[in-house]
Amino acid sequence: MFSFNKRATPAATHSGFSNSLMASAANSSRAANDVQRELVRVAFKDTLRATGVPSQWLDCEVYYIPTGVQLERVQIHLVMKKWSGHLLRYSQAFQSLLLQCLDRYEPHVDHSKHEWLWKYAAQCETPFPAMPEPEEWAEKMGATYAKVPAPAPPVNFRPAAAAPVRSSGASIPAGVPKEFDLRDVFSDLKSTDLPAR
Repeated sequence: MFSFNKRATPAATHSGFSNSLMASAANSSRAANDVQRELVRVAFKDTLRATGVPSQWLDCEVYYIPTGVQLERVQIHLVMKKWSGHLLRYSQAFQSLLLQCLDRYEPHVDHSKHEWLWKYAAQCETPFPAMPEPEEWAEKMGATYAKVPAPAPPVNFRPAAAAPVRSSGASIPAGVPKEFDLRDVFSDLKSTDLPAR
């Protein structure tokens, strides 16, 4: 009996204009990532030169991991291409210098929030391909605890006895009040009364 007008086609929710905006934003974000990636590589090469680490020993890779809508976290992988126990010993120092170099290039960016990963290339050829026996770790722990010095005995904080006062031969006159001026007490002292040095 009654007929209600119904919309024949649903309203369009996205326009071509908004799609083009999203595409251009994605392209600009990708371009910004490419610039950032290149900057990290330049800082890495500068740190290699400054520290003297051979470039054939270490490489750097930069990845952007999506964490949400328009949010990404930066991962910097330092890849050991040639095994070096000496380099491993100073790996944290190298990473700190690289971070300082990035901070100099981009002081407005907080690089401390980047994720830093050390990994080994397939051709790294470590001399330790297998784990040692479990007993070795117990021996290492024992050696570490053996090097720790024993705690010092507690210090006795009783006040020490007062040191005896050496008399210079001058005496405080009788009847001098408690609060007095030392210049008045020693006013009659002559330079000949002082001991020779």
